[in-house]
Amino acid sequence: MRTSLNKDRPKYLNLFRIHLPITGVLSIAHRLSGVLLVMAIPFFIYLLSLSLGSAQGFADAQTWLNLPVMKLVLAMVFWALMHHFLAGIRFLLLDIDVGYHRSQARQSAWMVFIGEMMAVLLFIGWLL
Repeated sequence: MRTSLNKDRPKYLNLFRIHLPITGVLSIAHRLSGVLLVMAIPFFIYLLSLSLGSAQGFADAQTWLNLPVMKLVLAMVFWALMHHFLAGIRFLLLDIDVGYHRSQARQSAWMVFIGEMMAVLLFIGWLL
């Protein structure tokens, strides 16, 4: 039986005190974007079904998509799509040992964040 336990260990994990590197933040955001995309599937299937049902259904779907709240939802889903796509490409490149060193990994993580923000800003500009 071990009696030399470290008494200074934290009793709980405080996520606000942990300073993750940018690659860790990217990884967590990649998972969150995947969850958001999966959760958005039923709603977009419903909108597609509504719009293909009749001319009135198409007009109803357009009305839904023109609401300000829906534009915010569309921007969030577009962010999730762009982040998941770009981060996924980055992770695939890491799997074949491209950009595996620490400085290259940080640089590619920043490139993903900058690329997705540029795409989202363009999308928001197009949406408005």
